Amino acid sequence: MNILIIGAGQVGQYIAAMLSKEEHNVTLIDQDQSKLEMLGRHMDVATLCGDGTDWDLLDDCLDFNPELFLALTDNDETNLVACSVAKNLGYPKTVAKVRQDRYLNHTRLDFGRIFYVDHFISPELLLANDVFKHISNPGSIAVESFAHGAIQMRTIRIPSTWKSDKPLYQLRKKWPDEMMIGLIRRFYPSGEKGRKGRHDIIFPHGKDCLKAGDEVTCIGETDVIENLHQVFGLALKPARSAAIVGGSLIGLHLARILEEHGVSVSIIDKSYDRCCLLSQKLHRTTVIQHDAADLGFLKAEKLGDMDVFVTCTDTDEVNLVLAEFGREAGCENVVPVIFKERYQQAAERFGLEFTVSPQRSVADRILSIARASSVTSMASLYDGKAEILEIKISSDSKIVGIPVSELGPLLPKDLLLAVIQNRGRVIVVNGDRILSPGDTVIVISSPEHLDNLRKVF
Repeated sequence: MNILIIGAGQVGQYIAAMLSKEEHNVTLIDQDQSKLEMLGRHMDVATLCGDGTDWDLLDDCLDFNPELFLALTDNDETNLVACSVAKNLGYPKTVAKVRQDRYLNHTRLDFGRIFYVDHFISPELLLANDVFKHISNPGSIAVESFAHGAIQMRTIRIPSTWKSDKPLYQLRKKWPDEMMIGLIRRFYPSGEKGRKGRHDIIFPHGKDCLKAGDEVTCIGETDVIENLHQVFGLALKPARSAAIVGGSLIGLHLARILEEHGVSVSIIDKSYDRCCLLSQKLHRTTVIQHDAADLGFLKAEKLGDMDVFVTCTDTDEVNLVLAEFGREAGCENVVPVIFKERYQQAAERFGLEFTVSPQRSVADRILSIARASSVTSMASLYDGKAEILEIKISSDSKIVGIPVSELGPLLPKDLLLAVIQNRGRVIVVNGDRILSPGDTVIVISSPEHLDNLRKVF
């Protein structure tokens, strides 16, 4: 797909790199020539220096036959005007990044229609929803829904009490038929001989085993997956209280969502003016003006007793340090916001199991928009090392009419068929199932196979 991106900030750079890795043709426009030259040396993207609202420049870019226009500057109004100009010049699909609430509120005005925006993306709101999804699913590292909610994917960590060394084909006999293991992330001690990295991503088959400490992604019928803790002996504690450090836009969105769901919320910020604004906008949240980098204060206020401790200031280093303070104060479930990917490894070294990133949240949304129409929805795991896809089976597909157990030679090993949707029925895959034209299948795959999947299916 030919994609034009306006804005080479943190989000724009991250999205350009992700799309380029998927072999999309990306053109990146920004007014900072030196930044573009640096990016051009490190990424396989075309660059143009100019103003993203310049209709003359956008008109010239039509020669590239762009199929998707992404306005990702740090200015909402610039993004809206750029989309309006692009759409009126004939760009087929426009996406605008916006931060301000007033552009997301469509009760009186339809800003999508006014500014010709097909998709609005708010990084802070997407990230706040990702954090809430984590909070509302205790014991889970990641949760995604498919098939209009009938199918759920959930990632959990195998507890230290896990002793079984039986292969999966034996364990499946004791598990519900409506679920399957789709992915395993296995960790290794730092510097272990023969290991290039600290973990492996495993697309499991029948002879694979589970080990204590593995991150396991399960997929199946929602009512079964929601009781996954019973299968693996996990103790769950529903979140009833939350502490949020940082009165940023992320913190504001998250506090609102938690308020709506009856969670007791305290939000801490050292700025008096910001606390006054938060008090006006949040009616059931306790707003505290104080520097959260004060362990004695955190303990005195018993913030360590909260069920979850979220750090969402504007600085990665501060978020990581404050997350450590939260754990020191006694909270086991800490969630730091990470803006720059290089700090993700630091978070893993600190033993922080769950982190969130605005760039990753936006990337997941944009990648789903950029997919070919045959792929109806998508989730990405482990920085794009695995993809969860919904794919429509075409009438001329090579795998129609063949039992799943016989598809091995036609499919790569790092690919699993997980779920089939057939005429309103949702079926977890087993070896006897046969694919039919018009079926939708949920597939877990390495991203390198995406182009080939479209040919196979």
